[in-house]
Amino acid sequence: MIATYNSYSSSIEDDFKDLEKNFPLLKKHNLLFLDPAPAKNYDDRKKGAQINMVVVHHTEEPTLTATKDVLNSRGISVHFVVDRDGSITLMVPLEKMAWHTGISYAKILDQELDGLNLYSVGIEIVNSGLEPFSEEQMKTVKDLILYLMKRFQIKKDMIFSHSEIGTIIYDKDLDDYTMRKPDPHKLFDWEFLEENGVGLHINNRISPDDAKKEIQEVLYEFGNKSDDILKLKKRLNNFFYKIRPWNDKDGKILFPDNQSLYTDNFDEIFSWVVLQFSMHHLPKEIRENLMLKLEQGDILPDFLRDYGNEISNQFYTFKIEVLNTVKSSLSKKDYESLVLYLKKYNNGVSYDAFYTLMYKMKLYYNCYLRYKTNTGLYQSFKNSVLLTFDNLRKKILSLKSLPTGKAAEISNMMEGFESRLLLNFSDFESEWFQEFKCKWAQEFIPNLEKQMTWTRLHENILEYLEVEKENIF
Repeated sequence: MIATYNSYSSSIEDDFKDLEKNFPLLKKHNLLFLDPAPAKNYDDRKKGAQINMVVVHHTEEPTLTATKDVLNSRGISVHFVVDRDGSITLMVPLEKMAWHTGISYAKILDQELDGLNLYSVGIEIVNSGLEPFSEEQMKTVKDLILYLMKRFQIKKDMIFSHSEIGTIIYDKDLDDYTMRKPDPHKLFDWEFLEENGVGLHINNRISPDDAKKEIQEVLYEFGNKSDDILKLKKRLNNFFYKIRPWNDKDGKILFPDNQSLYTDNFDEIFSWVVLQFSMHHLPKEIRENLMLKLEQGDILPDFLRDYGNEISNQFYTFKIEVLNTVKSSLSKKDYESLVLYLKKYNNGVSYDAFYTLMYKMKLYYNCYLRYKTNTGLYQSFKNSVLLTFDNLRKKILSLKSLPTGKAAEISNMMEGFESRLLLNFSDFESEWFQEFKCKWAQEFIPNLEKQMTWTRLHENILEYLEVEKENIF
């Protein structure tokens, strides 16, 4: 059983003072920050729960500011954020439970744990999702984890990626199973951490040439069925991975991981488990070639230009109707203001505005920064279009010379245009998701099943990890 956590009472200010004491160079160079998350975004740890693990994430957001904004606005939290320059921002007291793992699982000793927020400290690392992690970041992450290991007596094998404890889930929208979280991604430097006493990894214990040979020797692949596959599933579960998905197609929660219900099939669900293992434990030069979990943001929707053109035309018609309706009713000053307001909003929904958005999205896409980034660009653009229209409405209806009857007429026109605007965005997103679903079913899953084989290299790595784990006390 897991030991009881005997916490010493501390506030976030106490935690920050302890960081300053243990990270003097970061303090000297003004690279330690205290920025408390809203208290509503985290909770108390349950009595008796032990902090026994660290979970690392990448942020998906490209900046520290954007990361904090997203965390705070979505009602989630993490204890630390490590920025690109290696700075540390403390956001949640360590004795408190941050909300960063969500649906999660790990088998520790003989105990299966879900809801790993209760037992973990979370570290977010600023990274858009596919770019390398900076040397400064990795050094700070290493030092920070070593600090946490010492402070809470965390064992070196209890350092997890979000991707491997995030479990496999059934997604109703996709009508398929998927790995819930892919962070930190395949370029995270697990080797550097292992060299410094953090985590378990094969590292350089196998030569690159031998690794390339062994990855070609397939032991099991999608569609195989044997008792050896059943044994492998049990071994991976004993190592800590959840083999069955978190939920089934009917929404039933499949917890705990009852081994008697394991199949002896190498099916799609097990392909995801192999991907979880591979993203962490394969050598760097091999895992660099792994596929990432497909996201809607990986589909570049060129047809957004068509929707932009439609919205632009609709606004032009709306603008002419408004001007014709109030031209004889407004004072010269108010009419000139109205023309200015409409012209300014037109700049935001013009064909050029949508073209610029597509250009930015394609730029990110072609620069391999596409993981959810282009989705963020689109959402920001959409929110701006809707917000500025609301501001336009307020300005028009506040014109002093606008008669009451005309105001009601204009208000109805604006409601009609806004409805068409929302419908256009909704239709676009629906078409975007349909394209995503097609690529998911026709390209991504077949590639997953083809690429995620259990090879001699996987087997040798697992055997090494099993032995090393047994030697940790």
